[in-house]
Amino acid sequence: MATLLPSNTKASSRRHSTETVNFRGNRLWIIGPGAIGRLLAARLASARADELASQGKSSLPDILLIGRRALSTQEVSIEMIAPSGDIVIQKIMYEKIDSMKNPPREIPLAIWITTKAHGVEDVWATLQQHISPSTPITCWQNGLSAQPWFAEHHSGLLCASTTEGAWLPESHSTQVFPIQHAAHGQTWLGPWAATGMTSAASTANAHQQVDWLTRAGFSSKAADNMQERLWHKLAVNATINPLVARFRIRNGQLRDRPFSLMVRQAVSEISAVLNAKQVSAPPQGWQALIDDVIRTTANNRASMLQDVLADRPTEIVAILGPLRSTAAQHGLQIPLLDQLYRDLS
Repeated sequence: MATLLPSNTKASSRRHSTETVNFRGNRLWIIGPGAIGRLLAARLASARADELASQGKSSLPDILLIGRRALSTQEVSIEMIAPSGDIVIQKIMYEKIDSMKNPPREIPLAIWITTKAHGVEDVWATLQQHISPSTPITCWQNGLSAQPWFAEHHSGLLCASTTEGAWLPESHSTQVFPIQHAAHGQTWLGPWAATGMTSAASTANAHQQVDWLTRAGFSSKAADNMQERLWHKLAVNATINPLVARFRIRNGQLRDRPFSLMVRQAVSEISAVLNAKQVSAPPQGWQALIDDVIRTTANNRASMLQDVLADRPTEIVAILGPLRSTAAQHGLQIPLLDQLYRDLS
C-alpha cells in the first residue's frame, strides 16, 4: 500500500556575530543521507506533516538533509519501504555540504551527524561556521572512534545508538532516495559525558530529541550512561558487521552453520574484552543480546556489507579498533576478530 505524505579545540571557540548568524532556525540538519540518515529524515518529516495536517501546527523541527552529492534541485524524494511493506514517500529539502562555505543566515536548531565514522572530521571542518557553542550535535556513528574525538571539539556532545535495521536499495534517479526499513529496533540517546558530569542543557537537549524520535514512531529512550550503551552497540556491530561483510551474507544467515559457530566465538572474544574493561553486560547477557538483534534484523544488509559490495571504505577500524586495543592492553587473545580485521582492512 502506498502512502503519499505532503512536503511541508575542546569546545568550539568560534563566536558568531550578528553579521554571521542572524537567528537560530527551526531546522534539524541531518548530515549524511545513508541508510540511517534517510530513515530518520523520512520518519521525522512524515510525523511533522501528519501533525500539521491534523493539528495545524507541530513542534517537530523541519528537516534539512545534507550530503555530498550535487543535485539539480534542492528537494529530494525519500521513498521508504516500511517493515510492514507500506511505502511512505516524503519530500525533503537537500543541500550539498560543499556548497555550505558561505557564512550562514541562521544556525540550526540541532544537528544529527549520520555519516560514517571516518567522515566526521571532514564534516566538522565545514560545520564550525554554521553553529554556536550551544548548538546540540548528536553523533550516530558505529564504533567508538568518532565520539571521543568530537567531544574534544564540541562541548555538550550527544550520542545515539540504534538497532533499527535499514539498507539502501539501488536507485537510478538522482532525485529519489530509496530506503528499506527492514526491522524495528531500540534507540538510545544521551550526553557523551559521564554521569555526574553532564550539564542540565545537555540533558534537556537529549530528552527533547528522544521526544522527537518517539513522536516519529521510534522506540527510543534517554540514556543516563551513554558510553555504556555505545559499548553495547559496539558489541553488536563487532559481532555482526565483520562476519556478514566478510562472507557477503544477510544478518539472518548468521543463524546457520558454520556462521553460527563464528558468532559464538566472536561473542566469547568480545565479552572477555568488555569484562576486562569493566563494561557491564546487558541483563540478558551478551549472547542473548546478539541473537536477538540477528533475529530482528534477519533480512537486513548490514552497513559494512553494503560498503564492501559498493567498494567503499568500511568502518572496520572504528568498530574493531577499540576492542583490539583494549585486548592488547589486557593481554587477551582475540584470533577471530584479528583475522576479520585483517581480511577487511
